[in-house]
Amino acid sequence: MTQSWEPVRKIRTHEQVLAQVEQKILDGQLRVGEKLPSERELVEALGVSRTSVREALRALEAMGIIEAGTGSGKDSGSIISGRSTAALSNLLRLHMALAQISLTDLVEVRVQLETNAAESAARNRDESDIRDLRLLVEKMCSREISYEEFNEVDTEFHVRIARASRNALASDLMQTLRDAVRTNMTAVFEELPNWREVADGLAGEHEKLVDAIEQHDEELAAQLVSDHITRFYHNQVVRHLGSDSRRLDHPEDTR
Repeated sequence: MTQSWEPVRKIRTHEQVLAQVEQKILDGQLRVGEKLPSERELVEALGVSRTSVREALRALEAMGIIEAGTGSGKDSGSIISGRSTAALSNLLRLHMALAQISLTDLVEVRVQLETNAAESAARNRDESDIRDLRLLVEKMCSREISYEEFNEVDTEFHVRIARASRNALASDLMQTLRDAVRTNMTAVFEELPNWREVADGLAGEHEKLVDAIEQHDEELAAQLVSDHITRFYHNQVVRHLGSDSRRLDHPEDTR
């Protein structure tokens, strides 16, 4: 009988260093804001070369897990970062390009995520949530706001609703999703001949959504955000970018 064997994977030294740091984070031994030991201390503690330690630290920094330290002596050492969503956004953007994720798929996921977030926000919101959301709507109505700034405020608005849901993961996922398509959304506004008119309409829809959340109307909040997303998708995004995944991944092709 012929036996099946699989080759043993060689694990490079810096990957072992990386795995140890990741495990300490998973075990709760390292938390956001805490410092890693200095390069010299890691070399001595792990019994590896400085090159391996540096490779591992560069990988962790690229993933957004740490922020590189700039000091020396007792001030040296990288810090565990709370900005890992930025790296996750970059990873998602690359995945969408490689997997050719369609706009339709993206919108479906966004609708599912945001309807749940809006419903929970209507149930769990407090006065500070409503105050922040209304301030963001006010910014959107400014006559001096550019379309790039409008897109940033729009992103902040939807992420703020997710935060009001009191679901930290929903908030992070919302931020990740919006960051991953920032360039594409900016391209949509850039293509609009009447972007200010469209922006006013979006701001009006946002205001109604805030009203529903303030009134604890979960069903209405969920319906409003679903209609808001799908309407903008069909009326503006498809018209100016198309539903082709390549246009999603490469908005510059539309110019």
